Amino acid sequence: LAAEISVGDKYRRRSLRKALAVAASLALLVLALLIDVAVGPGNFPLADVLATIFDRESAPSRLAVVVWDVRLPVAMMAVLVGCMLGAAGAEMQTILNNPLADPFTLGISSAASFGAALAIVTGIGVLPVAGPFLVTGNAFIFALLTSIILFVFTRMRGVSVETFVLVGIALLFTFNALLAFLQYSASETQLQAIVFWMMGSLSRANWTKIGICAGILAIALPRFASRNRMLTALTLGDDRAASLG
Repeated sequence: LAAEISVGDKYRRRSLRKALAVAASLALLVLALLIDVAVGPGNFPLADVLATIFDRESAPSRLAVVVWDVRLPVAMMAVLVGCMLGAAGAEMQTILNNPLADPFTLGISSAASFGAALAIVTGIGVLPVAGPFLVTGNAFIFALLTSIILFVFTRMRGVSVETFVLVGIALLFTFNALLAFLQYSASETQLQAIVFWMMGSLSRANWTKIGICAGILAIALPRFASRNRMLTALTLGDDRAASLG
């Protein structure tokens, strides 16, 4: 009984430490967000920036435009993109049981880059109704198709994590080769657009895009959280995870 109590106490203390770490991280995130919005060439006082965030109508028009239309969308998009990358990395690391795994390891990011480059160089879109989202739509579809291919391999009997990673690496080199071919045949302007897209930028962030990203996170994160026990079982190894169902 004493041993069971000791184990229970250790578990509660560990859970408390995790909760405190998450709370401290959230506090630091909010602080970094406020500092990012306040710092800039305008040299606005932090108190005025905070007042503008919580009450835009009473703030001077110039300050309101700078905070709400320029700085805050970029800062919020950075937070959302960070959440997305963190969630994707955590899922990959759990599925592969490897702390170094990420979407690049399995060729998903390379597939997205190839899809975007295909739209930039040739104008070919997988979604005919994509319109202004031609590049983004291509990148998403190619990443999704690559994920489906990898999922099909996981459903085959006898496929280990090592085989799964090797298939991902094969896809990585395949899409990198196709991407290099598109870059070779692209014009100077198109090549700049490809490089700019692959590097990424938050300068075009707006509230519409923030709403889309927030909606995706609102769907994905509860789904991940609902399967946390299954994901935890995967970290114990394939045999133990299979024994747990």
